[in-house]
Amino acid sequence: MINVELNEQDEQDESTEPKVEPSEEKVKVKIDFPFSDVVRAQIPKVFETAENVATEVKHHWKNEGDFSNLGLPHPVADLMATTALQKAKQVEKKLEEKGVISLAKMGFEVAKSKIDDLKKKI
Repeated sequence: MINVELNEQDEQDESTEPKVEPSEEKVKVKIDFPFSDVVRAQIPKVFETAENVATEVKHHWKNEGDFSNLGLPHPVADLMATTALQKAKQVEKKLEEKGVISLAKMGFEVAKSKIDDLKKKI
């Protein structure tokens, strides 16, 4: 199982850094999974790039960005990732408009409550 931790960036002195709206702040993504420290020691640049790209993607996704300049080292990879993420965001918007996502969330909550009821009975 892969865990992704979100760490808030270190706060800088407000007098030297312009004020940023909360929706514009980038929260650093940390990729963490069993033995990730071993893999990270072997290929640190790959992990650094992956975490930077994940941070950019998360920021663009939440703020309706265009997913350009994700920080991938190869321009073709960056272009392909940008195209795929834009398409995924379009699909998400269509599903939200049709109510599929809210219906799925409701179904998940019902299933969760039934599981909790079963746990109480046992």
